[in-house]
Amino acid sequence: MEPVDFNNIKTSKKIKQLINDLQTRLLRTEDALEDLARAAEIASITGQLEMMSTFVEQATLVLVDRVQRPDTSITADLYKMVIVEDNKEEKIDAT
Repeated sequence: MEPVDFNNIKTSKKIKQLINDLQTRLLRTEDALEDLARAAEIASITGQLEMMSTFVEQATLVLVDRVQRPDTSITADLYKMVIVEDNKEEKIDAT
């Protein structure tokens, strides 16, 4: 799903359809999150982590239609790391 520019929506029919679509997506996401939370709780209590895989697959299916946002991640070329060791400072480029 692409982000919607609300300034471009002119008719109330489109707005109603958008609201309906978003509510449906929100409910599907909430259901998947609730299932995943319950599975994680049961897996942590019983120690049966293999049961999580089915719920992870369901969550992945819900995320197939996620809103595509522009990449806002920080790239490695913007990072500079400073390592202090034995009171000596050494600069290392993370790229």
